[in-house]
Amino acid sequence: MRLNISSLVGRKGAFFHVEKEFPADFMQGLPEVNQVRGPIRAKLRVTNTGEGYLVTGDLSLELELRCSRCLRPLKTILETSIEEEYLNRPPVEDEDPLWDEQPLVEGNELDTTSLIEESLLVSIPMKTVCQEDCPGLCPGCGAVLAEETCDCPDPTIDIRLAPLSKLLQQVSETTTPERRKDHGSSKEKTFKSKS
Repeated sequence: MRLNISSLVGRKGAFFHVEKEFPADFMQGLPEVNQVRGPIRAKLRVTNTGEGYLVTGDLSLELELRCSRCLRPLKTILETSIEEEYLNRPPVEDEDPLWDEQPLVEGNELDTTSLIEESLLVSIPMKTVCQEDCPGLCPGCGAVLAEETCDCPDPTIDIRLAPLSKLLQQVSETTTPERRKDHGSSKEKTFKSKS
């Protein structure tokens, strides 16, 4: 989104407000995003700081994400704030060696496209869940555990210990009850003290 700042040129402290809607096509290819359900809504304020132009404001976008546990669609609204100063000219190298990271004014316009896109991308949650107690998917058959039950073994068993549980089951099946008793063992003997 490009903003025309010709009304602020040469007027330090002057500002204007902008409210715009525009498409969020850049979000369509992301694996976390199931569907973009509306345009980006931007409410911005642009202020002449003397050395440049400060852009502040709020962004919102309605999306359909996927639950990270059960993969079902989840409608949500991304909301984020932005604050960035666009300088009239790059600072002297001695003052700031990282000046190339600072956006610059292009004629009488500010190109806020990358600022808006980066802010929205960063605001996507790392893990989205449809409910706090979402049980997710069965690791065995892939069933959505919130909607159905399955006959798979208990998923709470640590998969690394599964071979040991099979071994224990085999031992219990091959051992007869008589062999497990301690017939004639020293544990059953009692000793009387000599008096």
